[in-house]
Amino acid sequence: MADKPKVAFYWCASCGGCEESVVDLAENILDVVAAVDIVLWPVAMDFKKNDIEKMADGSILVSMINGAIRTSEQEEMAKLLRKKCKLVIAYGSCAHMGGIPDWQINSTRRHTAICL
Repeated sequence: MADKPKVAFYWCASCGGCEESVVDLAENILDVVAAVDIVLWPVAMDFKKNDIEKMADGSILVSMINGAIRTSEQEEMAKLLRKKCKLVIAYGSCAHMGGIPDWQINSTRRHTAICL
């Protein structure tokens, strides 16, 4: 039997709704687990960064990253996943367009620009 495709989930700055949408699969999550090998999902399972670092580049089929990247740790993890994955999906509005976390950043920048 062939190895199952490897999948990673990573959560940056967000409300958690995207992670919840996966959990909301309820018992159907068992079908997902049967079809893929989840190699990273910190919100649901205990994985460490060095587990991912040890994997060969391109060995993970897909990573779904949700949330806006706000910290250097999140940026480093996103870059690591880009290196290890064949495909990275920006999952949800925070990952795609910044979402609510971006409001704070941009409103501060606009306010600072107006003040200057």
